[in-house]
Amino acid sequence: MLVFLGIGYSIRHLTLEAIEYLRKADKVVIDTYTSLYEDDLSALAEYARGELIYASRKDLEGEGMNSLIEEARFKAIVLAVPGDPFIATTHDSLRVEAVKKGVEVKVVNSLSILTLIQSRLGLQAYRFGKTVTLVYPDFFKPYSTIETIYENLNRRLHTIVLLDLRLEREKAMTIPEAVEILLKLDDELENRLDNTLAIGVARLSWRDERVQADLLPRLVRYDFPPPPHSLVIVSDPLPVEMEGLKLICKLPD
Repeated sequence: MLVFLGIGYSIRHLTLEAIEYLRKADKVVIDTYTSLYEDDLSALAEYARGELIYASRKDLEGEGMNSLIEEARFKAIVLAVPGDPFIATTHDSLRVEAVKKGVEVKVVNSLSILTLIQSRLGLQAYRFGKTVTLVYPDFFKPYSTIETIYENLNRRLHTIVLLDLRLEREKAMTIPEAVEILLKLDDELENRLDNTLAIGVARLSWRDERVQADLLPRLVRYDFPPPPHSLVIVSDPLPVEMEGLKLICKLPD
């Protein structure tokens, strides 16, 4: 069996089901590149009876992927993924290949940044549009990201903006960096974001989390703890949502 197991963003987020599969596993392969984690990942050893392996991207793609699938024919292999295993698309190919090759697959879900944002910030879940990822404009300008934000604003929907993580290069986009990139793109296109409400989301569900609402350009003034960071672009908040922005997200008067 190959188990795709969500471990949330802290050891505190492990479910009873997750602990059960960790204890059964012959080997626990820990994804070290999808997201940052609050605790030292070695803490999983407390629950795992089998071998612990720390995997980089190359270990779970190409030949590494094929080797893992073959091993899962004869052993119980757990792939431990920060957050929820399939909110990011990182492991979709691995799951599909395992099913194609007749390997039993199990998914154990956990907290994800998407569900946390929709339930913790006081915004109503049905008012979120398409989620986007903002990448560093190293090789191309991410116009599709800001165009999706515009589309959501036109439909009176909020946008979750996930920020670039390049953990194998020890690089993680911050809220101020994201604001600067978005405003530069906006200047080239529609000039709509200067007076748009946004929420800076830092380490949501970690012990030192911080959320702060303000006009998007003003978010650069706040001190946030280190990444992982995200943004939410807010569209025409309802009265109850505006109360949430003030009381939960500290929106200034």
